[in-house]
Amino acid sequence: MQIQDLARVYHTKTNEELLQLVEDSGQLTPEARVVLDCELARRRINPVADLRTEEESDQGRIERRRPHETLFRPDSHVVSEFVTEVLRVYHSQFWLFVKLIVPAIAVGYVAVVMGRNEGREIARHLPRGIEMLGHQTELMEIWFANLAGYLVSWMVFSFCFGAICSAVRQTEVGIIPSVPGSFAVVRERMGSLLCLSLLLFLLLLVVEAVAGLAGAGTLWVLHQRQSHVSSFSIYVVSFGFVSVGLLLLSRFGLAIPALVLDNCRVGQAIFRSDELTEGKWLTLAVLLAKSIMGGYAAGMLPFWLASWIRASTPLPAWFPWALTVASFAGVTVVEPTMFIGFALLYLRTSASPSSIDAPSHSSA
Repeated sequence: MQIQDLARVYHTKTNEELLQLVEDSGQLTPEARVVLDCELARRRINPVADLRTEEESDQGRIERRRPHETLFRPDSHVVSEFVTEVLRVYHSQFWLFVKLIVPAIAVGYVAVVMGRNEGREIARHLPRGIEMLGHQTELMEIWFANLAGYLVSWMVFSFCFGAICSAVRQTEVGIIPSVPGSFAVVRERMGSLLCLSLLLFLLLLVVEAVAGLAGAGTLWVLHQRQSHVSSFSIYVVSFGFVSVGLLLLSRFGLAIPALVLDNCRVGQAIFRSDELTEGKWLTLAVLLAKSIMGGYAAGMLPFWLASWIRASTPLPAWFPWALTVASFAGVTVVEPTMFIGFALLYLRTSASPSSIDAPSHSSA
């Protein structure tokens, strides 16, 4: 039986039937056990706890604990404790999360570099100075080349984000996740995930455009008031508006967990994320800062250190490649933090009896 067929069969079974399969898991094939684990994780069933409850109950009824009551202490809404919880989950399955994020970083890096190189190749044939503005077609081609690279990177990161969400939920309900099993859950919602990722990317473009206009307007007002506008001022204003825009966009950061973990439709996922992140500005800001600033620092650290080497020092031909590999490794280690944080935030804020007692059958 194919994995897709097994997934459909397990999807139709009751929670009690799935728990019976867990008891007889020794008779299942490795593929069937992976599909069973994914279905248990999708329903947020902890087989160890539920089987113990079933044995001790006089009526044989299963009493599942609500995730926000068992996975987080009552005072875990404090941001520092939440970040500690995120790091705990990350460290508990460090290599798994690294393997889940590597495809996004590798493919994203290649896509962005190829887009930039294509744009530079087009720009190489254009005249310099004001005359360049007369080549609107070529300028649009440069813009689309760079945009295509970032779009591919965004889509791949969204796919890996979904896999990380699946792995986090499996970890928190006591199931040991696997890379194939985590990606298998995402593949079931591939069509909806692509639509949601594209929608979020369009929102990102709008946010960047508005932030750019707001920054330009602020600098224009400062110039009109005869204020000295230095290059540092331009950087601070631009960075400030972009940061605010990304923070606003992060209100939709729980949309992918909602779609992957609870089978929400695209529109439902967007509104659900906005609802669940209400009042969570500091938590969102910390997760963004750890990912964006931490990722940038980790990626640039090898090059910053290399800048201290004297120019007269002879270096081997492979040294630039070593710097690139070190930069890649640094970003790989830092990046999962934000995605794990969004997944945990969703699990903590979205738990409800209806979402736990029965699987959702919403379709895209």
